[in-house]
Amino acid sequence: MPLYSESVIEQIKNRLTISEVVSPYVRLTRKGDRHWGLCPFHHEKTPSFTVKDDGGFYKCFGCGKGGGMFDFIMEIEHVEFKEAVEILAKKANVELQVETERDREQSNRKKSIQELYNRIADSFHSILLTQPYAAQAREYMTKRGISAQTCEKFKLGFAPDSQDKIYNLLHKNGYSDELLRESGLFSKGTEDFYPFFRNRFLFPIRTWQGDVVAFSGRDMSGTDKAKYKNSGETMLYSKRHILFGLYESLPQFKEREEVILCEGNFDVISLHQAGLGYAVAPLGTSFTAEQTQLLKRWCRRAYILFDSDSAGQEATKKALLLCQQNDIENRVISLTSAKDASQMLEEQGAEALVNACNSSITGFSYLVHSAKKKYDLRQPKSKTSVFKEVKPYLDATTSSIERQGYIKYLAEELGVSEEQILNDYARQKTERTATDTEETARTYRKRSLLNISRDLNAMLLLMNNRTEFDGFRTRVRIDYLTDPDAQQLYAALENACREGVKDTDLILQMIGNEELKQLVVESFSTGMFTPPDLNDAVEDAVAAILTERLFEKKRRVQALISHGGMDGISEQQMLTLVETLQDLDREILALKRN
Repeated sequence: MPLYSESVIEQIKNRLTISEVVSPYVRLTRKGDRHWGLCPFHHEKTPSFTVKDDGGFYKCFGCGKGGGMFDFIMEIEHVEFKEAVEILAKKANVELQVETERDREQSNRKKSIQELYNRIADSFHSILLTQPYAAQAREYMTKRGISAQTCEKFKLGFAPDSQDKIYNLLHKNGYSDELLRESGLFSKGTEDFYPFFRNRFLFPIRTWQGDVVAFSGRDMSGTDKAKYKNSGETMLYSKRHILFGLYESLPQFKEREEVILCEGNFDVISLHQAGLGYAVAPLGTSFTAEQTQLLKRWCRRAYILFDSDSAGQEATKKALLLCQQNDIENRVISLTSAKDASQMLEEQGAEALVNACNSSITGFSYLVHSAKKKYDLRQPKSKTSVFKEVKPYLDATTSSIERQGYIKYLAEELGVSEEQILNDYARQKTERTATDTEETARTYRKRSLLNISRDLNAMLLLMNNRTEFDGFRTRVRIDYLTDPDAQQLYAALENACREGVKDTDLILQMIGNEELKQLVVESFSTGMFTPPDLNDAVEDAVAAILTERLFEKKRRVQALISHGGMDGISEQQMLTLVETLQDLDREILALKRN
């Protein structure tokens, strides 16, 4: 359930039209019942971006993006749904209220922990700069070539080698033991408040808004087996959804629309100090799909700068594929004279590091050359192996023109014709194995309203006519549907029904798959799912689903009858199966007559 009540959402929508929300960002021209303009999400010369106040939705027929007024603000301002509500509430002069007492309590607790983290980060930073017992950490910072300006930019800190200093400081400032146990700043499973970070050089981890939500700590004792320790996940912090250096990189993101993705905290700091202030790093995990989506808000191009060891190479391949799947141009930087960016800055200086980062190759070139090193290309099968290794990247490429360019390049590298590669590519695309999941297949194709399953067609009908769902769900269960997309829409409508949510924008937020959500938005604007004989259309949909379910049962019974003799079933069991088959035929006939 969303943080803000549906009544708040309705108040905002009653006071604002979607054209009023969009017009500060897009110059709109009214034509009939729609407004048209140049899409703000991709470059175009002919307007393909349309807004319809009547339905409350926008849709670009060029890039395919669409949604309601909250979706528009989320996309254009790079914010989450909650923040979009807050922005539009202010514009509409609507007072925001937390939906339930439980939500209010959790929100207050989260704010308290957030305040705690921001305060303790300031304390750790002050300790590093001023306290005598932090002298070793200051010497370490100097040794690593970190300037005072960079230290301030990243708010670097030091956790003292004391069991009670941090606890006493926070307790003195009014934080309860209960909140401190929940904060993640102290080790779990002990009665004593033993600090999670002790005698460690600290890197604060900040959200893109600048709030500290976690820390990464480097051991200063030289005796701890764990050289680095990262905060555990809390209500503030999920490592899959955040990147070190993100907040510090935002100004450059907005100016350059590109990012350098590297491996460690010191690599990020080194790149920023060298003047490349658009570098970030994952946190104790490989680069994730969630982090890719986060970067996509600001960046059109990504430079991958991971370590050159085998683990780094695998991480590079994964990052390239994620970028390609999200239409982020991707290139790879290779450091030939140093292990990583931090070492190069320390040993060769900022100019050498900048020059190295200015030399990069395309992600596809990197994959091809990496694969070629593994195989003897004098063997025909080796060329096929190279093709198989780079095929996922080709699959993830949405532009057929771009894919054709890659195929031409691959053909030249392998010494074969483009036609041969195209033939293999087309053949392998049709040879999907039985283990391929629907989700994987969906990654490689676009869905169209003209090419959807019977089940999905029925659920889009109900999405457009939600008052019909209450009766529908009494006759059709979610497991009657075989299309996973249809099941997702059924679940969203079921959740909305149970929670009393009626607002379209809120229901759209319940659809986790972005491509499916866009398909629903497209269905709203076509009129295909608002038939004049709505009752008949719903009845036809129910009958079709139930009929197919009966046919599936019939096929299973027929299979049992066919194999009855071999399986040694009794005569009575055979008679029961025949009677069941006759009952199913009668039910199917009744549905057809109705």
